[in-house]
Amino acid sequence: MKYIQRAGLILPFWLLSACYFLIPFVRGPMQPPSLLIDIDNAIPFIWWMIIPYYLYYIALFLPLLINEQSKLQTYTSIAMQLLLISYAVFIIWPITCEVVMDNVKPNPFMFLYDAVEFSWLKQNALPSVHVAISGFTGLVLADEKPDLKWMFWLGIVLVFLSTFFAKQHFIADGIAGLILSFAGYQLWKKSF
Repeated sequence: MKYIQRAGLILPFWLLSACYFLIPFVRGPMQPPSLLIDIDNAIPFIWWMIIPYYLYYIALFLPLLINEQSKLQTYTSIAMQLLLISYAVFIIWPITCEVVMDNVKPNPFMFLYDAVEFSWLKQNALPSVHVAISGFTGLVLADEKPDLKWMFWLGIVLVFLSTFFAKQHFIADGIAGLILSFAGYQLWKKSF
């Protein structure tokens, strides 16, 4: 399959991904439980972890590496289901991550933080879409490209760690994203 055909199959997922930015206009954020705040206050801020946080944006295009049409269609369908589950939780329980994001200290990569932190979007909440989609994509591609599986696994771990060390999410959001990514991967495996 040509890359343009692959992009056409992935396009619905990319469009649905962009809908994330509409959520704040549907439902405003609410305060998180104090337990989440207490746990994340004990986690240090590691300023350079914003770099692996950006691996998510690369992961959005990695499905283009899937050659087989049926596998790419299945990937797209499951990835969209993962997004819809995440969006539903965001709308039902839109806890704010502002208290976590306030722990970002001035650093050499502030421009990267500024690019992903919007004043009107503070619902980076449970589950982390960054982790769910990056994890699912990495697991699928580790199967598809076994010679590169270590690279995809490393990417999954780095994105997961970056969400809370870069203070973009609660650690619980990352854990929920991992669970969702593994569930999506199990669905993908059962399809083949």
